[in-house]
Amino acid sequence: MGRRSSYGYHSYRSRSYGYGSYRHDSGGGGGKKTIIIIVTVCVILAAAAVWVCVHFGLFNGKNIQEPQTEVSEKSSDTPKNESSDAEKSEKPKQSSAESSVKASAPEKDIKGSFDGNVFVYDKQGYEIFYGTDGSAKEYAAAVSGIKKSLGDKINVYSIVAPTHGLFGLPDKYKDLGNDEKDNIKLIYSSLDKNIKTIDVAKSLEEHKDEYIYFKTDNNWTALGAYYAYKDFCKAAGVDGLDIKKLPSGEIKDFTGSLFVSTKTDDKPNGNKELSSNPDTVKYYTIPGNYTCTLLENGKNSPQEVSLIATFAEGSNAYSAFIWGNNPYMDVKTDKKTGRKLCIIKDSYGCAFAPFTVNDFDEVYIIDPTYYEGNIIDFIKKNKYTDVLILSSIMSANTEVRLDELKSVLK
Repeated sequence: MGRRSSYGYHSYRSRSYGYGSYRHDSGGGGGKKTIIIIVTVCVILAAAAVWVCVHFGLFNGKNIQEPQTEVSEKSSDTPKNESSDAEKSEKPKQSSAESSVKASAPEKDIKGSFDGNVFVYDKQGYEIFYGTDGSAKEYAAAVSGIKKSLGDKINVYSIVAPTHGLFGLPDKYKDLGNDEKDNIKLIYSSLDKNIKTIDVAKSLEEHKDEYIYFKTDNNWTALGAYYAYKDFCKAAGVDGLDIKKLPSGEIKDFTGSLFVSTKTDDKPNGNKELSSNPDTVKYYTIPGNYTCTLLENGKNSPQEVSLIATFAEGSNAYSAFIWGNNPYMDVKTDKKTGRKLCIIKDSYGCAFAPFTVNDFDEVYIIDPTYYEGNIIDFIKKNKYTDVLILSSIMSANTEVRLDELKSVLK
């Protein structure tokens, strides 16, 4: 498995798949001839029987119709899903108007295809998950190691976020990769029993028809992150925010990491389907008084910044959330809850973290990819009460991510 690029996209090996229908054997014509002969004989015998009955007056014309009526009534009682192919073919043909309505139905025969490591379906990009049971258990062991080092007095939570593919791809493409739900379930069952696991997949599935994942980027939107945040609030015992009451802003024409990954020397403009279907980054303003201190990549000292970098644009628009992936951001509030939260995150944590500012006296957000130092000692020294380890399922099953999580223990 490859290392993440600067856009947070995991470069997994791609696989090619062939698509097609089952083919029937064209040989063996003798079987068909036998059936035709049998049917012909049966018809002749039936006709002869009717002639005999009519000739000898066994029943009249009225009685001939009665058994036919009974057959018709019995047929009407047959469940629709048990009708044969022959019965279906005998149904009246649809009018041109009906055919037009059917043609405009949402179930379209859309074919997806790989563009490099990105699977493109219906003008949207998807990551295909190739994680294994082995990588799931390794991630669980790394997270459990953090809990063990922190001790019993600090609450530790785990969120593993599924990809857009779990909800956005049709069933016919679900077998391109491995099962995300099973992998998450295995991670959670393998964790230290004192870690509070938060299964956000259920909530996301309930809202799968909403704009909870980007179309051209590997991350969830702020709305998707919000539904995960509400699940975290329940586990942590805090009230949380109502997103409907929050002021918001938008950054349009965002083409993110998945689109960028399709750019090559031979194709510098990237995938046309994705470029024609850009995203909108919607961010929310969190109420209250707080100060944000950021140590930005490449800088030697932290600086005071806003929680949301509203000036972000283009392929970097997702960096509007807490200024993107950096060593750390420290947010101090005036909440006076008596609780302090440390978030150990990957890129999914960027859209998630701003909401938590409402619920704690301080929120310290680190990315192990860039953070230097022993975070365990820092958490203990500064008396953090709660620690959330948030990873996408892609990074949770990546060897590089495991090394990064282990590095915070050193």
